[in-house]
Amino acid sequence: MSVLRITLAFLFSSLLLSGCASIGVLDFDDPEIELLALEPLPSQGMEARFLVKLRIVNPNAIPLEVDGMAYDVFIRDSKILSGVSNEGLKVAAYSESVAKLEVAAGMFGSLALIRDLLSNPADGGLPYKLNAKLSRSGLGGAIRVSREGTIDLNARP
Repeated sequence: MSVLRITLAFLFSSLLLSGCASIGVLDFDDPEIELLALEPLPSQGMEARFLVKLRIVNPNAIPLEVDGMAYDVFIRDSKILSGVSNEGLKVAAYSESVAKLEVAAGMFGSLALIRDLLSNPADGGLPYKLNAKLSRSGLGGAIRVSREGTIDLNARP
């Protein structure tokens, strides 16, 4: 009889824990990320540095707490910028926030882009792709988000 009680207690505990773990997860939408700005910073040696501003939109009824980020920016399929940040960011429910991140320009990707632009000049816009990994606080795990768009070369500041 005690084996049956232990088994039932184990099953009940497992169901309870799995139920608690899924609260809020069933109706969770990935955040949206938009590239807002790319501003040059002072160079460090031969490495070009930029300040990237990203808008993070939280379409959920719960706050999005981010412990850190990893991100890459591709222009014309060449990986140009990459970086990481361990600065925390909290985006309230149904809200948005702007993250300011410092990134380094990869020399090989930049040279590949310059070579590509010389042989095939841009017609007013450059296609970009942003890949980001957001690490959520606690047991939330990581969220991977991709965004594609065009950088308008004819836009006036």
